[in-house]
Amino acid sequence: MSRKSVSFSIKEINSDLAQFRDLTVSIGAITRERWDEPMGPSPFPSLTTLRPWDRRLLSRYKPFYMPFCDLCCLCTYGKCDLTGTKKGACGISMPAQQSRIVLLAACIGAATHTSHAREILTHTIEALGRECPINVGGTGVEVEAPITRLVCGIKPGTLGDLEPVLDYCENQLTQLLAVTHTGQEGNSLDFESKVFHTGMIDHLGMEVADIAQVSALGFPKADPESPLADLGLGTIDTKKPVILVIGHNVPPAAAIIDYLRDHGNAGDVEVTGICCTAIDLTRYAPKAKVVGPISWQLRYIR
Repeated sequence: MSRKSVSFSIKEINSDLAQFRDLTVSIGAITRERWDEPMGPSPFPSLTTLRPWDRRLLSRYKPFYMPFCDLCCLCTYGKCDLTGTKKGACGISMPAQQSRIVLLAACIGAATHTSHAREILTHTIEALGRECPINVGGTGVEVEAPITRLVCGIKPGTLGDLEPVLDYCENQLTQLLAVTHTGQEGNSLDFESKVFHTGMIDHLGMEVADIAQVSALGFPKADPESPLADLGLGTIDTKKPVILVIGHNVPPAAAIIDYLRDHGNAGDVEVTGICCTAIDLTRYAPKAKVVGPISWQLRYIR
């Protein structure tokens, strides 16, 4: 898919129908599709598009709720006691409250991954431009963006083609968070349906992030012989200066590697990581090391 904005100005037009002066025409985007497959029934689905299918799944595989808290403390009407069949001031029940908490947790994770994807995509577009082609493995990969194709109905060819996908993710996350506001939703299964939707958005955002960084940062592209990464605290040479990167965002970590290489110090400093950045860093620099999980973060820092 190719999207280009068009804008042009006309100083003066005289015709039998009308006269125009200083006319400016701006078209947000002209789309040229490069995919021969017909469009599916639900591109860029809303919160309710797949709801009937969600309800069918939830009627067959019913959720089981084990409350971790008998109170709802999410608004100033409470605290509300939801034990037994009691309801909160807004009318919410215990099953709906548990589903709402799950939806909030899912939105937190999806927002984090989508924010990471936006930062990665913005960084790579600034560095390489919107027309930078997507390359996640050449002939070794038959479908370059399976989730994007399935959910959005587009076949991305450049980094710029990924922008409307992230716009969609961010729009849906805003609506999903609005659902968790006081009094907006009261049915536990509707909350669960939106949890499914959030999970789909989460995977979509993660796919955009990985496509962008694999294409732009030179990560291994469907290479079965890519180097193995060293894992564990014991693999670190503590006699050298140690840099520990933590979190999701790989561009700053990649910049550290680039700086050390440019100054001839790549072998003199240990670059290690925790969590997602660590894994992505080993894809960028095989000599980087994964210390371990984020649950041991304070122990590693000490």
